[in-house]
Amino acid sequence: MKNKLTLKDIRKKWWWKRKEILRAVKTEVDWPAVEEAARNYELMRRSPKGKQFTQAYWQLSREGKTIVHTLWVNYGQGTYRNVTNSSQFTEIGWTPVYENQRRQWNLRQADNLLIKEFIREIKALRTIQKIHPQHPLKGEHFRGASWTLIELLDRKQNGIGKFNESQRHTISEAKRRAKKYFSQYKNALAKQEKIPNPFAFLLELPNDVATLQP
Repeated sequence: MKNKLTLKDIRKKWWWKRKEILRAVKTEVDWPAVEEAARNYELMRRSPKGKQFTQAYWQLSREGKTIVHTLWVNYGQGTYRNVTNSSQFTEIGWTPVYENQRRQWNLRQADNLLIKEFIREIKALRTIQKIHPQHPLKGEHFRGASWTLIELLDRKQNGIGKFNESQRHTISEAKRRAKKYFSQYKNALAKQEKIPNPFAFLLELPNDVATLQP
């Protein structure tokens, strides 16, 4: 029988608590926007069938992270997004994108002048699109995603500690979500595999031709 991990062992796997790893992750992604997606991926890995995915979120390639973000990041709630399709150029609810954009912002100007002009333009676009901004909740601060689901589930799976009624409920919810996220992630991977490889034709060429590079 496989030996259970100790709490000390488990905590070493909680990379979101390790400052050096989190610092590196924040240089690659917009952490406040993707943290919940990263949490969902890690929870997926705790499902019975998800243990086959041995890479933690921070170890994923850019393509791997993109799959995770596409699944679980709510870009509609973000302050900005990266345009990946021309259909997004004039999408309602976002500033328009112009292929021949020639305007530049003057980086030497004072912040208050730049902010004033930016907000003026945003208000004009909202009026045109008939968009009403969300009202921020007073006193609300960004707290990030809760990793308690994973931490309690890790302890439960390794027989560490006792749990009260509230914690047992959280563990049950963690198991339910883990299975759900596994199904979603598996389907996303299947769809990704169906996307044609633009360089697949090279596999059909003779080796001496296929290895040529421009």
